[in-house]
Amino acid sequence: MLHEILLSLSGLQSLIWQTELRASGAGKEEHEAFNQYVSPPERAMLETLRHLHELHLQIRSATTRLSRAHPSMVCQAVSSSIADVHLGAFMRKVIQVESAILRKDAAYVGAYEIVPLSTVVSDFAPWTRRLEWLHSVVEHLDHDSRQSGKNQPPSPSGASILDLLENETHTGYSDIEEMATALLTVAQKTWMRAACLWLLYGKLPTTGADDFCIKPNSNSASGIDAFVIDPSLAPKLLRPGTRHAFLSAGTALNQLRSQTVSGALASQSSNDPSMALLQNHLRMLGSLQYPLNPSLLENALSSINQSISENALSQILPRPLVLQLLQVVFRYMLLGQGEFALSLINHADDRVNSRQQMQAARPVRKIGRLDDLAVKDAELNGILSKTMTELATLQADDELDDTIIHLAKKVLSLKATGDHSLIATLLPTPILLQLKLPAPSSLHIFLSSDDAKMYAEMNGYLLSIHRAGLHLSGLWKLSPLRRCHPSPLGPPRSASVVGRARLAAARLRDAQRNARTRGHWTCASKLLFLVNELEAYLQGEVIQSSWAHLQQWLEGKNDGHMSVKSSRPGTASSTGHAASFRQSVNDEERVPSDPRAMAEAHRKFLHALNSALFLTHGDFTNLLKELLTQIDHLVALFSRLQTVWQGLDLQDDEGVVDAFSNYAQDEKEVLTEMDRTRVDVETSLASIVEKIRNIEKEKRTGVGASTKLDETMSEMNLTGNGTSFVPWHVRTVDRLVMKLDTLAARRDEDRDELVEDYDDD
Repeated sequence: MLHEILLSLSGLQSLIWQTELRASGAGKEEHEAFNQYVSPPERAMLETLRHLHELHLQIRSATTRLSRAHPSMVCQAVSSSIADVHLGAFMRKVIQVESAILRKDAAYVGAYEIVPLSTVVSDFAPWTRRLEWLHSVVEHLDHDSRQSGKNQPPSPSGASILDLLENETHTGYSDIEEMATALLTVAQKTWMRAACLWLLYGKLPTTGADDFCIKPNSNSASGIDAFVIDPSLAPKLLRPGTRHAFLSAGTALNQLRSQTVSGALASQSSNDPSMALLQNHLRMLGSLQYPLNPSLLENALSSINQSISENALSQILPRPLVLQLLQVVFRYMLLGQGEFALSLINHADDRVNSRQQMQAARPVRKIGRLDDLAVKDAELNGILSKTMTELATLQADDELDDTIIHLAKKVLSLKATGDHSLIATLLPTPILLQLKLPAPSSLHIFLSSDDAKMYAEMNGYLLSIHRAGLHLSGLWKLSPLRRCHPSPLGPPRSASVVGRARLAAARLRDAQRNARTRGHWTCASKLLFLVNELEAYLQGEVIQSSWAHLQQWLEGKNDGHMSVKSSRPGTASSTGHAASFRQSVNDEERVPSDPRAMAEAHRKFLHALNSALFLTHGDFTNLLKELLTQIDHLVALFSRLQTVWQGLDLQDDEGVVDAFSNYAQDEKEVLTEMDRTRVDVETSLASIVEKIRNIEKEKRTGVGASTKLDETMSEMNLTGNGTSFVPWHVRTVDRLVMKLDTLAARRDEDRDELVEDYDDD
């Protein structure tokens, strides 16, 4: 019977356990027959051995299946280790006990060669806890045994078993801790084999790819964010900083490989910079001790990530190329070069005027609103081409300027957008100036498609405000409308009664016209004041300050934080030559050359700038868009009024009558529409000023869009590139509010009575 028990513990089926089962659940006769050989205490001890036998069989059958069919390579490795190492140790224990009994070892064999069953049970007692723990691990791995119809749990992943084994190492049993540590080491080594393929070559593992935490980003159009981390497949071993370094290192190598394939490094394919770093990175990974320490792993991955950035990425994306792209962004997208905005607006207006002259006369209420005037792509290309050609003739003979203009011609284009919610009034159709990098360009590492889209929206926003200011200021060039004092007809007619009467009538007519339009000129003056102050704030304070702050960080003149002047006076030693030399050395060391560190700083700058330009406030942008439409309508009404008055003057003074026009009726309609538009403009002005006041309150109290910006910056601060850039952002807009408050004091005391609306039809 003892021999049968040992065979069953080794994993073989035995009739003795079946007999015991029948005895425990059978009738009285069979139960008494079994009691002839086994006493109740012995039957209790046999129950312990039977439990070991069943655990052994269940673990072995489950691990055999899991080692072949489990989708996770980590789970397969853990299952194989359980079967080979830990069940193998149990088998060696069975053989050891059997050998000792056959050798008649006194520890097992007593007098008359009797082997006490209690001795065998006590020798296998520690294995009950061990096999039960192994069985719980196998149950976690075995998804098929836990299926429950449609509501079955998801298949266990490598991350889940890594986290489970990590938790199991913290136990009060030394034997369980040793087993958990051994299995954790196997799991981590298996996971690191797949991770090394990503860390060293930038490739995703082909076997067990569904279980790997790095996934292709289907929503990305550029290489900078071509991959993402699936949090459900990332083990707790990867801290937030480790995750960033892990993702960045592999993404950078993948970009290097794609640049080589696309031809950017075709001439240097034999001298791949990433392969030159392979041995150094292998040594870093080989120095890790298992089980892995999260802090040491983070340091190793951060070192690899930094090594790739400083040595490999900087070769395909040199710092001067990034600075040239930033100059293109500042000069043309952010309108840092005023000649570009002026030339682009003028050429766009010329194109619209030429198309508008070919159309029939529009109703008064639709003057200046050309939503149905479509612009073709060829016309857009012509507008931008003429603008860039005109700029090239204005530039000085500077090699840097020629390089920037050449790069701008390659990456800038005017494209129509279907999003009518954006502020883009350059042309009747919503048009945006877009940054489109060539497909094989390494600049994709620095500038993503989302960044380019944000710049396009900023450019349309700034161009629309600048265009409105130019059109409003152009009204003051209409001298016959603004101030006209008719001169005498000249002798001898000026001395005659008829000449004096005509002069008096003309001056009375112009005085009446001036009095009639005085309120409209006041409204136009308010509009121009608002647009000029808003543009001065956005362009002169926000963009210039943000850009200067970024430039200082790029030049290594500060560490990216806001400079704070100390109230403590300096000493002679602090201003000596040694301190100056030391400061210059530190500035040179702080000059960033890592493309991804510069890309990260640029992305922070872009998000902060987007918020400072009020583009994150949807209510403000909607009000501003409506006001810009009203400005176009008001400017067009002024131009139509000038045409009408010129026709009336010819008709009254010279007797020139246009049979196809009724200037008197046109004058009445235009003035009525101007009165209605003036009321709408006054309402929009008050709403915009009130909205800017609310924005100022939000910035002071730290709620609203400012809080969202801080949350975005907190998410972006989880970096592995070592950049500490903090963008410049406006604390308050109180100065802009103080200037706009003067509009409230500039109200007309007496308003013209409005005429009732009428139908254009």
